[in-house]
Amino acid sequence: MRSSGILLDTAEVLESTLERIDRLKTLSDREKEALKRKIAGAAENFRKLSKRAVKDNEELAEFFFKKAKEFKAMSNDRGIEREGKKNYLRMAGRIYQYSLSAEYDFIPDKLKELKKAYRKYIFGMTLFFVLSGLFLNQFIAITALILAIPIILSMLSLQRRGHLGLLLAYSALPIPLVVGFMAMTYSLRTLRDPAEIAKIAGHLGKSTAFARGYLTVLLLISLVELYLLLDGTVGLYRHRHAFL
Repeated sequence: MRSSGILLDTAEVLESTLERIDRLKTLSDREKEALKRKIAGAAENFRKLSKRAVKDNEELAEFFFKKAKEFKAMSNDRGIEREGKKNYLRMAGRIYQYSLSAEYDFIPDKLKELKKAYRKYIFGMTLFFVLSGLFLNQFIAITALILAIPIILSMLSLQRRGHLGLLLAYSALPIPLVVGFMAMTYSLRTLRDPAEIAKIAGHLGKSTAFARGYLTVLLLISLVELYLLLDGTVGLYRHRHAFL
């Protein structure tokens, strides 16, 4: 598979850059050590991936190789002065991020694990909106409408493996979790109180059996929502390096 050879070449180019970093005078010793750790880590990641790659993605492998060569060419005092130290260090950071995310493009099983976590997050957020409508609480319904835009944006960005999507997903997570927990505790507490069940039945204009069924559905949805959101977001965090 040609991709494996290109990934190995990428690792070798990055490894050969380490000697150039040692000779740099525009960086402090501390900056050079941090930079060397990052580039050495990226080289090691690409080397390991060259042995584990299953899917042939020659175009992407060539992109990584091109970036490694560009970084090596820039790794001299004149090149850093021309491009700027900040841009040079930022490029090193991007190469390291590429090395971490690349396995999701060359190892299909890793991408399947990521998609599984992503689907749990989507279904969990979908149940949050269902729960907000069933909970018969105007404040929660309004809050769900406010959160709709960042949640939808996070879903779209996560699908494209954008880092912004991951940030939006975690920023939107607390309220759905709180709503799920509130719905769970409310339904559990109310199911044990016949007076409250009768009160809810009167409010809904239905029988007590219907009210009990409503509370049972509320409980089940809240439990599933909490499980999907917690498990999905933990999975997204576990695969956080997939996002750029």
